[in-house]
Amino acid sequence: MTEIRSNHLIINENNVDIWLINIEDCDLKEYENYLAILSEDERKKYHNFKLTSQRDRFLINRANLRLILAKYLHINPQEVTFNYSNKGKPSLDFLIHNQEIYFNLSHKNNYTVYGIAKHNLGIDLEKIDDQVKIENIAKRFFCSQEYQHLIQLNKEDSYRYFFTLWTIKEAYLKSIGEGLSGGLDSIYIQEIGENINYQILHNQGEKQNKWFFKTWYILDNYVLSMAVSKYH
Repeated sequence: MTEIRSNHLIINENNVDIWLINIEDCDLKEYENYLAILSEDERKKYHNFKLTSQRDRFLINRANLRLILAKYLHINPQEVTFNYSNKGKPSLDFLIHNQEIYFNLSHKNNYTVYGIAKHNLGIDLEKIDDQVKIENIAKRFFCSQEYQHLIQLNKEDSYRYFFTLWTIKEAYLKSIGEGLSGGLDSIYIQEIGENINYQILHNQGEKQNKWFFKTWYILDNYVLSMAVSKYH
């Protein structure tokens, strides 16, 4: 909380700022302060969750999103205004705030990541879990070339490859507002360098050159991937 409430921030044109929080580090004493900065609709959604863990996660994640965005907008967190797509994806109301700042978030277990940029973006965080039946999932949801490559790898590499592809695909689909409903097999991931940069091909042919992709391996066996548009 102290770090988020520090100085005003500026996002540069060609940068993406990534924030990481551990919700277990959040002080329960802050909950009332968190609730106070949510909108009426957000408070209703908070109270509609049946499980305490779901309520707490929503509250912490949404309040911290407001606290982070408020620093870039130089306003109070309760003044942050969102629009929502027909699939429920939130975005800043550019008309009210008179500037274009894009954001996306992802959470896994007790971690939440936020991406902030001047360009449209998607971000996804997953834990590399060797208990997941990756071959069955990849055969059903990935492109055939990706599945064939995966089954030729040793166990450690196959899990790293699977979760890397999953997070890149989900980050891209989130950035275009589709989410997983857009179909993981509708895009083919082609590796284009040694620095874990990737290129997406739609229908295994049309290159998506307007997008930049990046993957990091962080924390205790987590993979974080980002897709960001090169243009507004």
